[in-house]
Order: sequence, then structure tokens, then C-alpha cells
Amino acid sequence: MNTENNATVTSTAVVETPKSVTTPAQIKSPINFGAQGVKLASLEDAFRFANAIVASGFAPRGMEKPEAVLAAIQLGAELGLTPMAALQNTAVINGRPAIYGDAALALVRASGLLESFAEEEVGEAGKDSFGVRVSAVRRDGSKGSETFTIGDAKAAKLWGKSGPWTDYPRRMLKFRARGFVLRDVFGDVLKGLRTVEEVRDFPEERNVTPLSEKVSGGLTMSITQGGAT
Repeated sequence: MNTENNATVTSTAVVETPKSVTTPAQIKSPINFGAQGVKLASLEDAFRFANAIVASGFAPRGMEKPEAVLAAIQLGAELGLTPMAALQNTAVINGRPAIYGDAALALVRASGLLESFAEEEVGEAGKDSFGVRVSAVRRDGSKGSETFTIGDAKAAKLWGKSGPWTDYPRRMLKFRARGFVLRDVFGDVLKGLRTVEEVRDFPEERNVTPLSEKVSGGLTMSITQGGAT
């Protein structure tokens, strides 16, 4: 009697796992969005957001480049402003960053350090004695008071100057006195920044640095090379 042996053959498929997986450059990590808008968690996030602002046309005059928008966002972050609030309430004038007077007061009020604040007109209307007195008191008891008059504006060669000084003279007197007081009493809140209303009256500064020594393209190049655009 012959016995036939059946052999069972098993086939095994070998699947090779790639040593590395390359993520396409166009795929980026998402930027979180919450109740107050975007949540920028990195420099790359901020630069992507800055590019979006420029492309949207929302960038204020003088901030038409992503680098300028990014700098405004950084400045606002140091002051406690959200990205969009920073864009609307800060400006660079003659190379000097500044904050608008209304935003400066808002930051001081939001800080919780303000005990009292008052603005009042003084002197006789139309005379050099006319002006605005601004007083502020901190919760720790420190205080300050400043008065800026038509006479002061004339001495500074501001009175009658074309622009806001002729269009809104009362407000300009108030903003100048307000800026002095807030910077003196709440310099820690404003990080020493002057108000836009004051800085735009400064004489324009000239950059005497030779062209060959000026830095150009560094920030954009370093970020784009990192895949943030």
C-alpha cells in the first residue's frame, strides 16, 4: 500500500516600510481659532497671519509688507493687544513706533491700576492760556497732572500747523497732555511708548547709514526657508 504525503506550502508577502515620510511643503499645521479669533502660537503662525492681512488689504497704510505687520503684532502682544487691535492702534512714524492716544488710555483702564482720571479745559477760549489739563492717579497713590495750552503749542511751533492741529485743535491739546501724563504715571503699562499724536509732530529723521551696510531681506528669507509661507 502506497502512502502519499501532501506538503502544504505557505507564501509570505514582505512589505517594506519606507524609512522616512516626506510631508508636502504645502501642508501646514492648522492655526487654532477661538472666541477672540486666531491664536498665534509661533513665529511661523504670526508670519502666515501677517501675509494674510497684507493679501486681504486690511493692512494699515505704512504696513503694506508682512514684516511690518508682524512687527506691529509683536508690539501689540507686548502691550496686551490682540493682533487686529495692534494693527489698528499702533503706527510707525519716521521709524518710531507709537500708539494712538485713545488706545493708550484704554490699556491703562484695562490694567486695573487706574484709580481716577480727569480731563478738563482751562484758561480763556481763544487765548494762549486756553488748554487742557489731564490728571491721573494710580491705585498705589502715585499721580500726575499735565496741562498743554495754545501757548505751549505755539512755542513748539504746532499751533496752526496744517493737519490735525488746524482741523481738531482742542483734541490735539488734549492728546498731548494725555500722552504726557499716561507715559509718566503708567510707563510700565505703555512700555515707554509715546502717542501717535505726539510722534507725528517730530521732525523727520534721516538715515545716514551707508546703503551697503543696511540689512535687507533677512527676516523674510529665514522664515520662508523654514517653510512658513
